[in-house]
Amino acid sequence: MTSTKPALQAYAPAASGYWPAVLNVLFAGIAAALHIGKATIALPELQHEFGRSLESLSWIISAFPFVGVFGGIAAGILVQRWGDRYLLVLGLLIMAAASALGSCLHDFHALVATRFVEGLGFVIVVVAAPAVLNRLVPAPRRNLAFGIWSTFMAFGIGTSLLFGPLLGGWQQGWIAGAVLTLLAALLLPLTTPRDPLPLRRQAQPALRDSLGSVLRARQPLVMALIFSAYNLQFFAVMAFLPVFLMQRVGLSIATAGLVSAAIVAVNIVGNLSAGLLLSRGVRPQTLLAGTSIVMGLSGMGIFLSMTPTELVIPLCFFFCAVAGMLPATILASTPRTAPEPTLIPLCLGLVMQGNYLGQVVAPIALSAAVGYAGWSAPAALVLGAAVLGVVLALRLKIRA
Repeated sequence: MTSTKPALQAYAPAASGYWPAVLNVLFAGIAAALHIGKATIALPELQHEFGRSLESLSWIISAFPFVGVFGGIAAGILVQRWGDRYLLVLGLLIMAAASALGSCLHDFHALVATRFVEGLGFVIVVVAAPAVLNRLVPAPRRNLAFGIWSTFMAFGIGTSLLFGPLLGGWQQGWIAGAVLTLLAALLLPLTTPRDPLPLRRQAQPALRDSLGSVLRARQPLVMALIFSAYNLQFFAVMAFLPVFLMQRVGLSIATAGLVSAAIVAVNIVGNLSAGLLLSRGVRPQTLLAGTSIVMGLSGMGIFLSMTPTELVIPLCFFFCAVAGMLPATILASTPRTAPEPTLIPLCLGLVMQGNYLGQVVAPIALSAAVGYAGWSAPAALVLGAAVLGVVLALRLKIRA
């Protein structure tokens, strides 16, 4: 049998040369995450322009990740077959084109349709990018690299929340997102080597066999469900955060955007902390269970009507800082749940489907709960998701 080791060595960067690729992949993730934050901060303006209810407008957010609920594994299959760098660039280009088209539209349903296309590009990005990092970064540095990578959501969403109100309108936000995503796609090949061609051309196992192996392993599925429970908590707080702060605390839209950006930014603290703790030997199960319950308690406090108004914003900061540990832990640990290395993209795709399931359900459930019983109603949703996350984390088994 012909060894693939020389091919791997030919395309792998030197020990000191992978960090530029890590930073470029991080920029690609940030550019992609801008498209989440741009919709969140634009909700008040979109509500004014289209005259829609908050529950109806929630599809501007939920349509974006909806495709990921069904497309995560499909994206993993494409990454496995076509190569991670190629798919990462393709995902960025899809997002850039859809965002540019959306900026020209003034029909609500057409705008939602472009958000579905953006979601297609985003799910490709978030499956391909971890596969690139897992291939390029040496094993002893992967926990730290994935901790850095997981900051892309906080950076991207926070940047949109901070600068969105300054751009002069939601269309300008869509255009800015398209330009930065296109730039990320053009820069990526400069530092990121492509997959080893001999490995991509070798005989691939049958799709049915690959999916069967992933599902029989069970641990990737448990990880996907933990990600769903996490996003039920996280997006219950973050999806309508500017609107919540305007109505609950009485902030203006500009101030709400600034405070929301700062709250999202502290998520980075948790991202990096998880990478450092994992590097020092803390068990992923411990981090996942502990993070879930602390998020649940602090998230419940945010929504309870008995919480003093002056404590709402500090609780939001605390919630978001702690929450950052969970996605970093999941992304760093998922490759270790794969039955074999060639199935890592499929495992990442499955986990991302769980991620998107929570992102889709949370805004819809939150808007329905708020419409039915006011802003105190989501407290039970957040606490219930936290308990589910703890139970799942205790059932998780991750190889050393």
